[in-house]
Amino acid sequence: MTTIKNVSNTNDKDLVELAGYHAYRHYLVYQSIQVNGKKFDVIDTRYDSSSGLDALTIQNFETKELSIVFVGSEQLDKDWLETNTTLIGKVPPQQILDAKTYYQQMNDKYGPISSVSGNSLAGALTNAVAMENPKVKAVTLNPAILPFGMVDSSKEYPNITNYYSKYDFLTGTEESLGLGDRIPGNKYGINNGVPLFSMLGSNHTGYVEADENGEFKIEVGIKGQPGHGFIYIGADDHIVTSLWTGSPLYGGQTEKIVLNKENMLLLSNGIRDQVKGRITNVQSYLNNSVSIVLDESMQFSNRVTVLQQTFQTMFDEAAGDPLYNGISNTGTILKGCIDYLISLLDSAESKCRILNSILNSKPAEIIEFITSINIDVESLFAPAREYLNQLKDDVDNLVNGAQIIIQTHIPELFKGGKDMFVDAIVGELNAHYSIVHKNKEAVHNQLTNYETQVKDIATSMFNKDQNLGSSIQSGKSLADGVDTIQKTEIMNIDTSPYLTIGMKIKEIQVELAHKQITSLVTTIVHPIVDRIYTVALMIESAVSAIIFSVKAALNVGLYGNPISLLISIFTDYEEKVKAAVNNALVPLEEIETIAETVRMGSGSLSANLPEMLQNFMPYLDTAIFEPGKFDDVRLYNISTLAILDEMELLFNDIIFQLSGEKAKAIEATLEISKNVLNNIQLLKEQVNRGTL
Repeated sequence: MTTIKNVSNTNDKDLVELAGYHAYRHYLVYQSIQVNGKKFDVIDTRYDSSSGLDALTIQNFETKELSIVFVGSEQLDKDWLETNTTLIGKVPPQQILDAKTYYQQMNDKYGPISSVSGNSLAGALTNAVAMENPKVKAVTLNPAILPFGMVDSSKEYPNITNYYSKYDFLTGTEESLGLGDRIPGNKYGINNGVPLFSMLGSNHTGYVEADENGEFKIEVGIKGQPGHGFIYIGADDHIVTSLWTGSPLYGGQTEKIVLNKENMLLLSNGIRDQVKGRITNVQSYLNNSVSIVLDESMQFSNRVTVLQQTFQTMFDEAAGDPLYNGISNTGTILKGCIDYLISLLDSAESKCRILNSILNSKPAEIIEFITSINIDVESLFAPAREYLNQLKDDVDNLVNGAQIIIQTHIPELFKGGKDMFVDAIVGELNAHYSIVHKNKEAVHNQLTNYETQVKDIATSMFNKDQNLGSSIQSGKSLADGVDTIQKTEIMNIDTSPYLTIGMKIKEIQVELAHKQITSLVTTIVHPIVDRIYTVALMIESAVSAIIFSVKAALNVGLYGNPISLLISIFTDYEEKVKAAVNNALVPLEEIETIAETVRMGSGSLSANLPEMLQNFMPYLDTAIFEPGKFDDVRLYNISTLAILDEMELLFNDIIFQLSGEKAKAIEATLEISKNVLNNIQLLKEQVNRGTL
């Protein structure tokens, strides 16, 4: 049987916090450090040595244990540079030699050193010292590798424990490069940190700056807004230890303990202080996730409206011409332009009739000298008028098509999910979290009853011992009274049919919605835009034919005739023709210019629609679920999952310790423990869907 822990002893959690946080605080001799409710006094420091070695020696105030904390580089890039330039080779750098010397000096001066610790580059120094001193406990956090050949692969180095943070860059890269065998001892992964680029440094050291209460947490969201909260990331909080011995629960089963009153109380207190405390964080993280989802739900109408307005603006701007402003709404400007073109055509037709009347009223004296010219107004103007009316209809169809997409189809882009929710992602998350919320409350309540039950069993054990002692002393028979013990119900939390593909559901929804809007624009709008281009081109062609015919009227055949000079003196016929031609050309040429502008605008719109749709995708992504908030939901779920993963490890140890006992109360507690574990595992699986 193993020894029960002394809570005052310097343990792995203390050494990790000392290495990852306090080592970088530049303490002076005689200063005190508070770590996990324990006091440590700084009795020696070594800073600014020629090799770059920084270290401090501290003493546990209560147990008098001595520890050396080596200090790593305060910059991740420098750690990475040191690892690749000095530790990657075969020759131990001077800093390692100085670390061994410092250890020996402190050991000789103050007494036996119980433990050494370090983070990153200092982790390598720690391991180098511990390899030569097997009785010294060594704990590192995200250690750098040792030089080639220093680690004997045939040895196990049981005195060394290395903790790898889940999102640490250095150790992850070292292992992926096949250099893991250059880190001696046991290696255990812990779930501290968060997968954010901005947290690269703190993921490596395991800590951020402590707040006024000494807590290591990062802020999520914006203060005053739904979902705002904090995630606790201190590396030592994520080291899972036995409730009885304080030993880390990694690398296989722990030793069996005696299940007496004292140990049952330790279990009860551990459930109260460690398990329920962490479950409280689970509640907070999940509640913040729910707040974000509910807020997005309340913003649904606004999200749809903003997306509609964005599409409308982008569609209008795609043509790159003021004529097309409002084309996705009313098309007033372009419709007004077409009405103006029709009025210009009417004016041109009227002026051409006047020109015809002049051409047909030649002075009698010159009839035989000039060629008769007649403009067939009806046949020339009919096609142009028909095209303009068709253009007006096409613009109406374009406006209607755009409005159908905006008003009818854009809201449908949000639909989907298992139950075809109106707001797919929010609906799916809401449905899933309603189940998860109920389940985590049920698990919390079950743990409360479980804690009380274990405490009652411990009390009952004590009372029976007391009764037995009194019975032996008095010679009377043992009392038959039975203590009342809190009963914890066996329960199975609900399963969830939602979020079965995890958070990828949003990516899929955005892709489907984008394909849908692309298809709608391609089938409804694009053909109309192309038709507008064609009709505008036909208007230009028809007007060009009219202009050609009008200009032909100038060829009246006066110049070059024998009497041309005489006629020019006695008549103003030619000037009248010229004036009438010019009057007719003014509206026709304006029609031609405006029609070209309309055509070019539609051509630009047609050419720019694919790019517009591509640029629309980020707005679609934001409308379906704001990316920053979606990431916050995922972040909370990742942190929740880390805790539940640790609780699973803890309850596996509890079940191991309770197994094989014959007492009915212990057997009942074992069954409850298994049920709690099952519920934690199911809750963990459900939360995990929110991280993928």
